[in-house]
Amino acid sequence: MKIYSFSLLFLTLFFSTFVDGSQLFAQNSYEFGITLPVESEATSTVNAVYYGTYESEKGPEYNYEINENGLFLKTINIQAITQETIRETGKYSVRNGYIFGITEDSIPCLFEDDKYYFGVRNTIQLTGNSSVNVLTQLSVNSYILNYKSDNGYVPALFEFIGNQLKITDFDYDIEGKIFKKIKEQQLVESATNGLKTYILRPTVKEWSKISKKDIFVTSHIFEKK
Repeated sequence: MKIYSFSLLFLTLFFSTFVDGSQLFAQNSYEFGITLPVESEATSTVNAVYYGTYESEKGPEYNYEINENGLFLKTINIQAITQETIRETGKYSVRNGYIFGITEDSIPCLFEDDKYYFGVRNTIQLTGNSSVNVLTQLSVNSYILNYKSDNGYVPALFEFIGNQLKITDFDYDIEGKIFKKIKEQQLVESATNGLKTYILRPTVKEWSKISKKDIFVTSHIFEKK
């Protein structure tokens, strides 16, 4: 039995959104050993006025759902199954443009080149009871989502502007000059690829001196539906 999977973007967003590609080739990488902003309290979700579904400007296959239980990333994983597989097994069937047997519900499908293509929805809870990530409030309409990594946290900036959700990536110059004034830095060196990761623990004063525009760079826009 063959089911082909074509993941659209989107768990890769976990790192394409939070670790810029240029960093993968940099000598040093930077993360935080504490959640940001410094000495801020965690919250499971945002202000209720911002609840809703925010759809990517690239289309409905990628969106965020925000409610009283937290923030959820919803993606569509494109898969395909051959016509031969459907014929030879009794597990799957296709009727009136829908494929049955992949999940509990039928899924719309498209037939092309001897394969049926369909999208399987995935939901990842980013904040809330079952998540290791930490959400903190930066201002009235902005939050920092501290994604848990192997060594610490990688921040992303979430801003609510009108009917839009603006998510801005964490980034920095290759040499990490912006972090030089942070005194407490722990070096972790990978045994497999030699990548050096500095775990930063800024004080309140040190954090206040870092320009947020210099560490939150590339943005993604989502429209409220």
